[in-house]
Amino acid sequence: MREQLKNMLTNIKSDIIFMANEVENALHLALKALEQQDKDLAKTVSKGDKKINLTEVKIEQNIMSLMALQQPVAVDLRFMLVALKMNNDLERIGDHAKSIAKIAKHLVGEPYIKSATKIPEFGKECKNMLHDAVQAFINLDTELAVEIKKRDKMIDKKFGEIYEDIISEISTDKNNIRQAIELVSVLRNLERVADLAANFGEDVVFMKDAKIIRYGVDKKQDIIN
Repeated sequence: MREQLKNMLTNIKSDIIFMANEVENALHLALKALEQQDKDLAKTVSKGDKKINLTEVKIEQNIMSLMALQQPVAVDLRFMLVALKMNNDLERIGDHAKSIAKIAKHLVGEPYIKSATKIPEFGKECKNMLHDAVQAFINLDTELAVEIKKRDKMIDKKFGEIYEDIISEISTDKNNIRQAIELVSVLRNLERVADLAANFGEDVVFMKDAKIIRYGVDKKQDIIN
């Protein structure tokens, strides 16, 4: 029974990693479509979202079945809870990638305002944060997980700076208000990706150490130990 449970948990982890790779790729393509104004690439992201959604449903069903049929010990139960949450959050990141791709299609053929040049680097930082969070999950790296949690504050700061640049630019050029609104939407989607990546960091610490760091890395509480 224990060996069967171990194999099923391994399969769930593999499915989570597969989904994470799909989501990372979707975000990469969405940002590329935005930067290069590539409509076909943006459409590829939109079409791929269905695969991500189906994977999310499959993983959720497998986890719920496992919880119902097995009697997991604390460490396995923590893994299942984290996998269930990460599964949902990864699907949400896929939705954010799809939203960015949709905006990319809207902006094809438009000369970008000056402030738009800062978005690719911001997107790269958010994408790297997601990648590192997934690696922390794969390797149960709590040091990296805590570092990712702290990195979210830098992302929030940069979001504010770019947002202010966009607002300042269109205050003197009312012709690009629609584009500015679209670009702010891109920023908000990316900021949410970073928030969810930070959540993954919290999840890794909870999974490995049975500690909650949601309200600050120095405030820890034992749970399901």
